[in-house]
Amino acid sequence: MDDATLSSPVKSRRRLEHSHSSGLQLELLSPIATSDDPLDLSEHLPGSHHSRNQKPIPSSATKIASGKKEFLFKQWQKWQRRIPFLKKIQETVLRVPPKLRTAFVFFWFGWKIALILILLFMTLQQPSSSMELSYSNNITLLRPSQFHNNMHSNATRVLYIVTSLAEYNNGRRKTVKGSDRFLHQLLPVMIDSVESMVSHNLQVDVVLICAYPLRPERETMIRYRLPRDVGLQIWDDALPLSYHPQNKTTGSLRANTRALARQHRYVVKDKLEYYDMFVAFEDDMLIRGHQVQHYWHMSQEIERLRIMAPESIEDGLGDNVDDYKNTKFFGTMSKSQLERVVPGFMRVEVLVNDTERTAKTKVQFPADWDFGDYGTRHIDPSICCHFHMEPPPLQDDMFPEAPGVDDLIIWETNIKAFSLRQFPTGSSPLLEWSVLMMGPGKKLPDHAKIGGYWSGREGSFGDEERPSGGEPKLVAQQGGWMATKEQLVRMNGQLCLAEFLPPFDRIAGGNDGLDPHNVEFWSGSYQFFTGAGNHCNMQRIISINPDHFSKHLLYHTANNKQKQLGQWRMLRADQLFGQLNSVKKMAEKAKVEIETSSNGNKS
Repeated sequence: MDDATLSSPVKSRRRLEHSHSSGLQLELLSPIATSDDPLDLSEHLPGSHHSRNQKPIPSSATKIASGKKEFLFKQWQKWQRRIPFLKKIQETVLRVPPKLRTAFVFFWFGWKIALILILLFMTLQQPSSSMELSYSNNITLLRPSQFHNNMHSNATRVLYIVTSLAEYNNGRRKTVKGSDRFLHQLLPVMIDSVESMVSHNLQVDVVLICAYPLRPERETMIRYRLPRDVGLQIWDDALPLSYHPQNKTTGSLRANTRALARQHRYVVKDKLEYYDMFVAFEDDMLIRGHQVQHYWHMSQEIERLRIMAPESIEDGLGDNVDDYKNTKFFGTMSKSQLERVVPGFMRVEVLVNDTERTAKTKVQFPADWDFGDYGTRHIDPSICCHFHMEPPPLQDDMFPEAPGVDDLIIWETNIKAFSLRQFPTGSSPLLEWSVLMMGPGKKLPDHAKIGGYWSGREGSFGDEERPSGGEPKLVAQQGGWMATKEQLVRMNGQLCLAEFLPPFDRIAGGNDGLDPHNVEFWSGSYQFFTGAGNHCNMQRIISINPDHFSKHLLYHTANNKQKQLGQWRMLRADQLFGQLNSVKKMAEKAKVEIETSSNGNKS
């Protein structure tokens, strides 16, 4: 038996309202016709011949039809004797003029046909019906979304996918054991995210993927709180089965919790042609309309530059990425470089207790918040993290609803991970100077590599070399990802070393490609942004523009990483913002020196 992941047998649960109409169809029969002269029997006598009034001998078909009519007439009379009310109905119908009876019959059948056509039209207008079939199953359509096309014709169509592993916390990772994760985490975060997206003129539909069966009353909670005209589909009990790794020979199965993180890819594949943008995140990640809209606008600007870019760089210099002390960090970029560029994000938490769990990063680097024409600027916590949770969190999980500049912390990266790149002439303020995030590296063609001015280029970290692209403590996995339809098509068909969307025929590893890949590979950022045998090597960037930098910060509302990890991993987000500005100024100075030296050599 092949080593493959088996989907759980699941049942479809649908709540559809049908209009049933009943009516009584009457066929009014008359007695069998007789001859004009019932006393004239001569035509039936042997030897009698009447050429003028002779009737044709009836065929067998005529006899059968006549017999059926006689049978139906007798049955109708029998029912009239049993139910006297039927005779009154017949008499009433016979009193109605024939033309009116005909009109009534046409109307009766006409509205039924019209109703069937309307139902068929509404069914075909759904974004896709194949998902209900391909997952066989546990998907509940709670609210139609076909009204969007008429109401928001110019809005960006967004499919927001939320994945939830547990309905109640198990006490691990510094959570409160037995606390209602659905009620106090998933529901308020998802509703706030959707409301924020809708307020930014985004046309949103939601797919919720749950590892557990979702009770009807909880489905009702979601439906009641979602904004009007937001489509909702629920795929519950979504854990697939796989062979047990220690008992493969016996064929024993287990529920594969790791595989849940991959299920959203099937949803994206099924819905790909119906949406402009896909937003797929874990259930504790707060996603705001500012951030989704910013990703969309930034992606459009990147695409504009890609279309204008040359196929290759003619100067022969290349970006020379492997030699980080001499890497090119400004100037023309090729199509093969720009097609891998996507906006990126960093997760942040709100510091709950600055006394007991303050940020004490060991990495020292100067910070500068003077942004020239923009003046002195700091991050804006209101974009990502001003959040009123309803229902409120448990007492042990209380956090500020309106955190200040110094209350946001980062734990998955620091200044060592970043480089600065000036994008080609003609870039908008969104991209003019951008931060290159870590990730790409292995198996990335040289012509597609993008050079940047690394923060340690001038020896800020002594003899320490630039870290590799996939360093777990620096890669800043996002707890999810965003992508436009065009980006996904390009990635899946051209850029990724293995499939990003199913079928996962080229994904290496057992269990249908699930082993040895973890949750972060599928739902975090590793396959999307890093380089290896099954990865995509996409280059995330962050705008250093002070008007836009804060839109790259995503709120991890669980706020539990600060309790799990050492304080030395914690870095204030505003501190990193100032440090990146310092790197930008160092890069601008280095660029002037390089251009001056180059002009001197030419002369």
